[in-house]
Amino acid sequence: VPHGKVTWQIDRNVNTTNVCIANCKFCNFYRIPGHEETYITDKATYIKKIEETIAWGGDQLLLQGGHHPELGLKFYVDLFKELKSLYPEIRLHALGPPEIAHITKLEGSTHMEVLTALKEAGLDSLPGAGAEILNDRVRRLISKGKCGGQEWLDVMRACHKLNITTSATMMFGHVETLEERFEHLIWLREVQSEKPEGSNGFMAFIPWTFQDVDTLLKKIRR
Repeated sequence: VPHGKVTWQIDRNVNTTNVCIANCKFCNFYRIPGHEETYITDKATYIKKIEETIAWGGDQLLLQGGHHPELGLKFYVDLFKELKSLYPEIRLHALGPPEIAHITKLEGSTHMEVLTALKEAGLDSLPGAGAEILNDRVRRLISKGKCGGQEWLDVMRACHKLNITTSATMMFGHVETLEERFEHLIWLREVQSEKPEGSNGFMAFIPWTFQDVDTLLKKIRR
């Protein structure tokens, strides 16, 4: 950027739940419903982690978790409202397009309706989680239970129309081709070019390499 300034964000990643039905092959975090190691984070844990974050100069909570089959829109609206009432100075950088798609499916609703309700409840910005590689050939191999690439992009389009700032990601180094990496970047640029006047759109792009420890994808990786 022309101004030559570097900025940073001090935040903390707190997981809402590890229960997930997406079954992504690159993930060693999730547990299927009924597993003995499943959890839904409780209020006391949020308070402890937020107060530690504030003590270290942080002012943002990155809230993400699994696709829990029983946690719909009301759960997240109530959670966001409660956290904002306790800590109004904390920004909620929360969920991601696959989670928005999952909630929308559970509610039989639309992306716009779900995002509007979450924004009113205290959502400040939406992470670019779950992009992996946006080509659906890749997604069918590594994350078949998650939303498709075009739905991911459509959720971001809805965010930008609602002036919800977002970020974008790319997880590379598994089964994708070089062409599919470029395609991923082109689609992100297209969505950014469509954002309404005055909307930030994507404020960051975060690429990272696939980490294969204890994952199913390690077995099929090229």
